[in-house]
Amino acid sequence: MSVLLLSAAACGGGGAAPAGPGAASSSPSPAAPSSPSVPPSTTLPPPMPLPSPSGPPQTHPTQGPPPGDTAPAAGQIDASALPAGYPHDVTLAQGGKVVVIHADEAGCDHIMAAAGGETAQQAVVVVTVTKAPHGQMCPMHVREVSLPVPLAEPLGGRQLVLRPGP
Repeated sequence: MSVLLLSAAACGGGGAAPAGPGAASSSPSPAAPSSPSVPPSTTLPPPMPLPSPSGPPQTHPTQGPPPGDTAPAAGQIDASALPAGYPHDVTLAQGGKVVVIHADEAGCDHIMAAAGGETAQQAVVVVTVTKAPHGQMCPMHVREVSLPVPLAEPLGGRQLVLRPGP
């Protein structure tokens, strides 16, 4: 609404054209700028600044390891015991001392990961997915989670075994 008023004031601010020969000398020249009189209450608010990012963009598990993390070597992860739909996207942090499981939680689902034991040949991580009881209403949203699991020793060349929890 304000923009229309400003446009109307700018275009029609001169009124009717002068009628007589003497009237032309009393009107301002066309080169003189005219500023319409706009009350302060009708001015537009300043534009809102765009939010500035608060750091590097968040990565999604399908876009590679997060900054600072490394991917385990090819064939180093054994996720064959996990049921379909369980997360098995893994990175290593802190020089291999922390296994990070990356997953998408949806609605009332809850995903947990914990150390399940270590030997000289392997490190076991137990992944548990808790589903909502049948019939419970849950929000329809997905959230990315990263589940850090500290190891007693860096993974190194050991096999990482992912097993389902209770």
